[in-house]
Amino acid sequence: MRRILTYAGLLQLTVMLIVIITVARGQEAAGNKILWTANWSPDGKYIAVGGADKKISIFSGKTYELLRMYNNVTDVQRMSWHPHLNLLAVAATGEGSKIINIERDSIISLKGISSSGTRAVAWNYKGDLLANADYEGVITIWNQSGELIRTINKENTISNVAIDWHPRKNEFIVLSESVRIYDSEGKLLNKFEHRNENVLMLCVKWHQSGDFFVLGDYGDADKGYKPLLQYWKPDGTLMKEISNSKSEYRNLSWTKQGDKLASASDALRIWTKHGDLEAEGFSEDNLWGVDWSADGKFIVTSSFEGHVKIWDSDAKLVRELNYRKK
Repeated sequence: MRRILTYAGLLQLTVMLIVIITVARGQEAAGNKILWTANWSPDGKYIAVGGADKKISIFSGKTYELLRMYNNVTDVQRMSWHPHLNLLAVAATGEGSKIINIERDSIISLKGISSSGTRAVAWNYKGDLLANADYEGVITIWNQSGELIRTINKENTISNVAIDWHPRKNEFIVLSESVRIYDSEGKLLNKFEHRNENVLMLCVKWHQSGDFFVLGDYGDADKGYKPLLQYWKPDGTLMKEISNSKSEYRNLSWTKQGDKLASASDALRIWTKHGDLEAEGFSEDNLWGVDWSADGKFIVTSSFEGHVKIWDSDAKLVRELNYRKK
């Protein structure tokens, strides 16, 4: 059985989350270059990049030209493309969360979100529901038009840090101090702890089969806890655990076919469906955003020092985008 988190453990994890959020906001205030997220549109037409510079940059997914740039009022945490339309959902601190219609060049600001803003965002498989997970531990469900449908509260206010919808059901995973699975009505379907130590989780992705998901965590270097990449069944059965990264796993992305997983940490790593390492691509700085192209031939990454890079499916660097030149 997985352990039950004690009050002391909850307090420790809460302090860890507060420290991480405070550091992130301090980095933003200091003009840090971190690009938290990079996302390739499902049709391959666009790449969206965002981060602590409070900008959302849209590149061509074919020529890699910088097409346009949106100024955001706060730093961008995560983004999610609609599965069928070129609608980009943005999770941001403060009042910066929104939906951008790239084709129409129009913006819908999401009203009613916590004043601290949202940490994670994801569309469901149909594209009719959008889930935002915020710093207060609240999940909000929206429709495509940006209208608030439902608010889901858990038993505490520890921050949510990652969220992902099931590929064929209106169910989603959200990471906080525990792994939780809800349906779109807010019913809690399962809850469990992912390891014996109190370690922050950062990213989660369902496999296209819907039979399992993968999550990545922060680890704790001071205590000798290595960052872990874990394969889980939705009933809480651990399938595989990997501990070869030197820094936290920050983002994950499956190919559309579900045969390969890309992870962003101290390196770009490409894994098989079963968790075997296929390739590694090393960067001069730690990676944050990661996403596959629609055809599975390329990967885009963003990084701590503000680099946006394109890699091939063998984790070999193809080119760096001219993010900072405009």
